[in-house]
Amino acid sequence: MLDVIVIGAGHNGLTAAAYLARAGRRVLVLEGRSIVGGYCTTEETVAEAPGFKMNPCALDCVMTNIPRSVVDELRLASYGLRFVNPDPWGAFVGPGGESIALWRDRRKTIAEIARFSRRDASAFDRFCTVMKDFWWAAAPYLQDHPRRPRARTIAEVAWRAGRGRRQLRQAVRMVISSPEQILEEWFERDEVKAFLANFASVSLLPVQEPGSGAVLGSAVIYAEFGINRPIGGSGRFTEAIADCVRAHGGEVRTDAGVEEVLVGSGGAAEGVRLRDGSELRARQVVGAVDPTTLMSGLVDRAHVPEPVRDELRALRTLKYNITNLKGDVALSGRPALACGRPELWNAFLLLAPTLDYVRGAQMSCAAGRLPEEIPMWVAMPSAIDRSQVPAGSDGETLYVYTPTVPMDLADGRTWDDEVKTEFHDRALGLLEGYAPGLREKVIGTWIKGPAELSKTVHRGHVIHVDISPSQLGPWRPTPSLAGYRTPVAGLWHCGAGAHPIGLLNGWSGRTTARLVDRELKA
Repeated sequence: MLDVIVIGAGHNGLTAAAYLARAGRRVLVLEGRSIVGGYCTTEETVAEAPGFKMNPCALDCVMTNIPRSVVDELRLASYGLRFVNPDPWGAFVGPGGESIALWRDRRKTIAEIARFSRRDASAFDRFCTVMKDFWWAAAPYLQDHPRRPRARTIAEVAWRAGRGRRQLRQAVRMVISSPEQILEEWFERDEVKAFLANFASVSLLPVQEPGSGAVLGSAVIYAEFGINRPIGGSGRFTEAIADCVRAHGGEVRTDAGVEEVLVGSGGAAEGVRLRDGSELRARQVVGAVDPTTLMSGLVDRAHVPEPVRDELRALRTLKYNITNLKGDVALSGRPALACGRPELWNAFLLLAPTLDYVRGAQMSCAAGRLPEEIPMWVAMPSAIDRSQVPAGSDGETLYVYTPTVPMDLADGRTWDDEVKTEFHDRALGLLEGYAPGLREKVIGTWIKGPAELSKTVHRGHVIHVDISPSQLGPWRPTPSLAGYRTPVAGLWHCGAGAHPIGLLNGWSGRTTARLVDRELKA
């Protein structure tokens, strides 16, 4: 019999499996797709551009520069994982050619902002100091059990909080505020408010939502700790973890979708049934999937306690009908930016001219309308990593992420190919204003819309559940499911919806592995 079956080969499922395999456990990872990675893959999605490697969802490994890193602990470099570090990591570009580069060196970013407002430059400096101290103090907690952190974790958080105590009171107020409150209180220039509001929109919540200030504050993680971008595409991160699993005796099986978690007469998980009807047995089962899919789809209702069903029914998942659409675009060459700053192609271009522009798009989505405003995050991964295009090619890969589209359309339409193509085409039309000549360089496109996202995760939520105060920390995703353990004995969950805040770092999988290994020793 296996020690552990892991359902889902996303980065957290693979990370859990890697740590368990290193501990000598017999581990099997089951993945329904033909490749590993979940939302962290690299694929040749554009049919017209063979050899162009695209990143259909995740692009950067966030927080992997913060100790204790799973990259270091699992020695993923020995499995071929290498990184580049974009600098600048982001940039605001306005429709009139104005720009603000967001550099790893805070002083350089402050100088960029000071061209527009010395007051805002000083405020951004304070903003970074406050939120850096917050994240540094919170990191040990985020890497441990969210409800029962170990004594050493509590001590480390207390020590770090003591060192940054002058900033933490202000940071806590910011975290429980809305992004809109913070922006209006701290900054005066539209350019600064715009790129920060666009960044905050990645939460899929309105900028007026109280308690989502933590997402706005996570911009400081990018600025102060940097981001790792895997050479060869984001999928190299998950492929390296899968190689680590195999190297320590674990097995990763693709094209092996799970239909049901098997629960015995005693109420404990005993294994899984695959879609082909075969059954596999294990002492423990880990669901590296979203909580709704796990507890309402893979576990028979008879084994799910009524309080859990009640909590899942009330779970906020895209409460405001805001989701995202992602386009992969293969280009024959690199267009020049109208702002005249070619170095900004190294960055995520945060394209939204004003805070009101972001607000307008979000209000349209809440009403089920396709917005006229299209905030965008645009990157050119091949600009700093030529391995993502064929050798000798002048081509480029373009990552066009629109974080503000309606999940459900109010006019009776669905997200069919015509609707998503029309919307993406409008986005490229707006992008043409920032990079003239871009459209004539398009070789082909591939679009992942809300319908495709929903095929793999409940309602297509990229971090599984909304980031709201009642669904964070010790309550994430719900009180009954917090802490990685489920009410079904022997069944665990370790997806983004289980972690106190989410993000691409593997911390959820690592903590789950420690808990499962301890259970197996009992």
